[in-house]
Amino acid sequence: DDPWLREGTTMIFCEPAAAAAVHGRLVAEMPQLRAALLCEGAAAPEGSAEAVARFASGEARALVCTAAAARGLDFPRLRHVLLFDMPKDVAGFVHSAGRTARRGKEGLVTCLVESGAEVGRFRQLHALLPARALEFSAAPAS
Repeated sequence: DDPWLREGTTMIFCEPAAAAAVHGRLVAEMPQLRAALLCEGAAAPEGSAEAVARFASGEARALVCTAAAARGLDFPRLRHVLLFDMPKDVAGFVHSAGRTARRGKEGLVTCLVESGAEVGRFRQLHALLPARALEFSAAPAS
């Protein structure tokens, strides 16, 4: 029981939108999560703007979504990203995982790996290392 995680919110990424809708209905049966569902291209029980607003305010503690939500959204209360389906490429992983740990804050990313093919992709993504810090010397005196 981690208070830091308990006080934050969780984004659950699923693909395709139909799978996100199914998972969203399952998560909705956990009343403590007060889940919101954001599925582009699938019948969602609420509008996209309403789902995002409920999640951003903390009213909804979980947001079940597709990769469409991996870019351009910033949720200060977000502590945990759950990748139910592994992104197909490094950029997708970086953008999904990057929803947490923003502005120097900590975050937790959980990847569910289903098959042997996904294990190889997971290893490639997990091998990503932070870029080396750039150092600049003082400008030469002129």
